[in-house]
Amino acid sequence: MEKDDAVVIMWHLRDYVKWLTCLQFSICLCSGPPEKPSNLSCITYYDKNMTCWWNPGKDKHITTTYQLKLFIPSIPLQSCIPENFKNSCTIFYPDFHYYVDYIIWVEAKNNFGKTDSDHLVMDTMNSVKPEPIFITSVQPGHGLSRSLIVRWKKPLKLPKVFPLKYCLRYRMAGTADWIEVELNETSSQAEFFMIEGLKPFTKYIVAIRCMKQDGKGYWSDWSLEKTGTTSEDQPSQGPDLWIVNKNPSSQNRSILIMWKEPSKSEANGVIKGYQLKIKERKSQAVMCINSTNLEYSLILSGESYTIAITAYNSVGNSPASVLIVPSANQKELPPVLHVSAAPHNDQLMVEWKASSSTVNTYVVEWCVVESDSNECSGPVHWMYEPNTTNKAFVKENIVPFKRYKISVYPLYNDGPGSPLSTKAYLQEDSPASGPFVRLKEAGKAAAQLEWDEIPVNERRGFITNYTIFCKSAGENESYVTVGSASRQYTLVNLKGNTLYRVIIMASTAKGGTNGTAVSFKTLAFGKF
Repeated sequence: MEKDDAVVIMWHLRDYVKWLTCLQFSICLCSGPPEKPSNLSCITYYDKNMTCWWNPGKDKHITTTYQLKLFIPSIPLQSCIPENFKNSCTIFYPDFHYYVDYIIWVEAKNNFGKTDSDHLVMDTMNSVKPEPIFITSVQPGHGLSRSLIVRWKKPLKLPKVFPLKYCLRYRMAGTADWIEVELNETSSQAEFFMIEGLKPFTKYIVAIRCMKQDGKGYWSDWSLEKTGTTSEDQPSQGPDLWIVNKNPSSQNRSILIMWKEPSKSEANGVIKGYQLKIKERKSQAVMCINSTNLEYSLILSGESYTIAITAYNSVGNSPASVLIVPSANQKELPPVLHVSAAPHNDQLMVEWKASSSTVNTYVVEWCVVESDSNECSGPVHWMYEPNTTNKAFVKENIVPFKRYKISVYPLYNDGPGSPLSTKAYLQEDSPASGPFVRLKEAGKAAAQLEWDEIPVNERRGFITNYTIFCKSAGENESYVTVGSASRQYTLVNLKGNTLYRVIIMASTAKGGTNGTAVSFKTLAFGKF
């Protein structure tokens, strides 16, 4: 027996053993030529290499080899044998040519025969994937606040004649969604593009890719991202404007004018300051004030005034925000019909009922109060709400365990309506201290007690009730609960000539706190 014949027999024996083994484990494998490779495709990296890959089909557990075949007339047939994988092979430049049509296929071979894939006819120049583009700059458009000019350099490794088309994408910094623009209208020689319709004074992130202009081949990878910021524009919206008028009916009114810095989307740049114009409507006298602060205090007479404010940046001024201050003797404009406030998901939900459809907008105002006079004991905070809503959520400048006065003002053409207010806590707790109880009068069988309210800043919630605990030596402690409005109480059915100890607990919805105890002795004789 010749050596070659022995090798063939060994190959057949090995495959036969595999077949028997498969039968033993009830696995049915069909012997025969390899399955036809499919989905053959190739990609070219200019002047580097060409890589082709394919789907080898199902594994028959029979040794199968693959060869990539490349043919062009008048040149010997080329073959590429995969090194580590069954489904791809790479040919390095200059072992392939451009501007000629190759016939490319894959040959699969085992001991039962061979099978060729479908033939792929392709010019390698039509499967090029260019190198990534390099963006050189992203600059604001000249005199255009809503545009950016993107400049780039084309890939260096490309043929002299290789028209490109581009796809550019951009997004606002801090966002995830890209906007893509395919630059079909751009000359293949262009190396810049203007993105329009952007937001002023906003940072954008830009990337770009390219491919052969006729769409044959592959898109390059995206370039490295580059950022650019659009130029400023004049503010698009005036500041929200509000006043605190502590004595509206006086002829000498102390006014605090307050305004808010425009949001970033409204400021369109860096706000450098504000211009106030205060005009007395009767005399038309105007007072002009420039300020870099967010409030201004002054004294106004009892006449009606118009307050206008604009914000300005390096480009120009915003539209004016205007507020009417009614005269001191003007009839009060109607308030909303009802207002309530309650905690809701770590914020205060404020609701109201409108009294008129002619309201332009609403102002929700809140402040900390630390006394029963309901006067603000700290800064006044406020926000605008549209006339289409009857609900607002207060979540800024508010902390737990503090009492807040919340007021809602309707704004009419002639000025603010009267406020309607309520009180609320963002979160309640048991009181920080209990009431101090005093003995007002003691008799033989009764004793009259009185106590003061806990200071507002120590209540840490709304007082719901008071519980009076009373105990004498040798007897069980008794108690009685009275309403939150009570400030005195008379204990009855006491024993004469007996020492008692009394303590009062103040409670909120979250718990109670005991006050200071008082001891007294009932009289031995007496009617009371």
